[in-house]
Amino acid sequence: MAEAHVDRDTDDKQLCQPCSKKGAGRAADIFCTTCREFQCEDCSKIHTIYAFMSDHKLVSVADGQTHVSSIDCDDIDVNIYRCTKHNQHFEFYCQEDDDFFCSKCAVTRHKKCETIVDLQSMNEQSRCDKLKNELVAAINSTNQVTELLDEADSRLSDDIRALSDKLKDMKARFIQIFDDFTGEILSHASVYSKSTKDDLAKKKVKCETQIQSMKKTVKTLDSIMSAGTPAEQFITERRMLDDVHNAVKDATSIHEELSRIDIHCLFEDQVKKFKSKLESEFNSESFNIIYSLPSPSKLEFVRSIEFKATSDNLKEPLYSGLSFLPDNRLVAVDNQNHKCLIYDVNLNVKNSYKLPYNHPQCVAAVSDDEIVVTSGGNYRLEFLNVSKTNELTVKRTCKMNAKYYSISMMNNDNFVVSTIDHIKPFRIVSISGDESEFNIKTSSKKYPLGTNYCTFICGREILVQTDSDEDKIYIYNIESGENVMVKDKLVKSPCGVAVGPYDHVFVCSKGTKCLVEITPGGRVLSSHQVDMNHPRFIAISKDKKLLAVSNATNGDRKLSLYKIA
Repeated sequence: MAEAHVDRDTDDKQLCQPCSKKGAGRAADIFCTTCREFQCEDCSKIHTIYAFMSDHKLVSVADGQTHVSSIDCDDIDVNIYRCTKHNQHFEFYCQEDDDFFCSKCAVTRHKKCETIVDLQSMNEQSRCDKLKNELVAAINSTNQVTELLDEADSRLSDDIRALSDKLKDMKARFIQIFDDFTGEILSHASVYSKSTKDDLAKKKVKCETQIQSMKKTVKTLDSIMSAGTPAEQFITERRMLDDVHNAVKDATSIHEELSRIDIHCLFEDQVKKFKSKLESEFNSESFNIIYSLPSPSKLEFVRSIEFKATSDNLKEPLYSGLSFLPDNRLVAVDNQNHKCLIYDVNLNVKNSYKLPYNHPQCVAAVSDDEIVVTSGGNYRLEFLNVSKTNELTVKRTCKMNAKYYSISMMNNDNFVVSTIDHIKPFRIVSISGDESEFNIKTSSKKYPLGTNYCTFICGREILVQTDSDEDKIYIYNIESGENVMVKDKLVKSPCGVAVGPYDHVFVCSKGTKCLVEITPGGRVLSSHQVDMNHPRFIAISKDKKLLAVSNATNGDRKLSLYKIA
């Protein structure tokens, strides 16, 4: 604190503070813990002059420097320790009045009080610890809220960015629906047009036939009227009278029939269908952005496979490495039988490949058609091609300088790998095989085989490491260098780790027989029970919709597949 500031001369000696105020540079001989001052021998004699100062505690200069440095803090106002009336440090506390006071106040204001405590005799370390713990708990709680707010902000940004793509998709869908509607309308109109035109054509033929008949009768009448005798004219008129009247009647009937023609091509069914599709495809919910604070994911069990030794597998399979290809085929590494296997989305084996060395460890999907396998003590990374027909072939081998266990993609060019018996718990390995270190502070603890797993949260520059021996999970921010240590009753012997929806981390907790879901900031969200003992290895698909998990329990090994909701 400013009141207890230490001045040093060229010989690095502590000066007497009262003398310094007078311009003298005498060395201090003692420190008064009550006055909170370094004093020379002459200045300290004041403690023998005044009775109220007789119980002040005097210590050596060295002890005084330790005392001052232990409480020196710029955030503390020294006046809270001093009586404002007498400008002296508080020496007593009155429980009755809940009041701190100096020795002079003791005589003037608290003479009759019976609940006075000497502050020098009190030990309040435990109470300060309690206050500190309450504040630390509040800080952690507030940090979690901050983390949730950051996650909400990040997810909102992602949703807004995704809105543009959603609108493009909706536009394409609208055009497709409108094109379908147009096709149905034109097809219906074409059918109606052909039917109506055929009917009109028939009526036209009937009219033309009637016209020709009546023209013929008119021509006959004209001929008889011009050249026929009166008798012939009379006979013709009598014989044709009914025919003419019938012809006129037919003509009138045809005219009346045609005057009632109503051509109407209706598209009611097509329009209703079009409107229904529009409403289902483009309702207001299609544009809504709804977000609530992160809640645990839900796992829906799909299928399990139990492992036994067979003629093809001389030993009970142990899947120490799992990874999904982008098309959701699952790649598994059998540590005991030295194989790499390909499964479809229903956990049907599509192919297997015998690796050229013993005890392969973990696997990561590099691209649509490439995987990489770690080999532990074999000091190598094996890159394999995976065809669409599930054929596996060795592409290349990279010799390593350290033993590597778990592996996952860090970015397009690099992996993050956990080490075995190395002073660095994890390292960077490029796709070409170059090895390098992270520029962050970590422990130099060497991890035995199977006790150290890691993964990387792409886009957040966060590395997650599990420590099976100490029941801890470390979350490192590569950019800031900060880290969070997670220790929770749900986490016992943490092993494999993978990144799920919203960058939540899923950790195999072997000791609690579950998967623990943790936010990128280190908040434990929930645990998920799985249908196996001691889950140890885990993989999550690129689309975050599938989760595979396996264990290493002798006689009870299995591989299980879950859907993530």
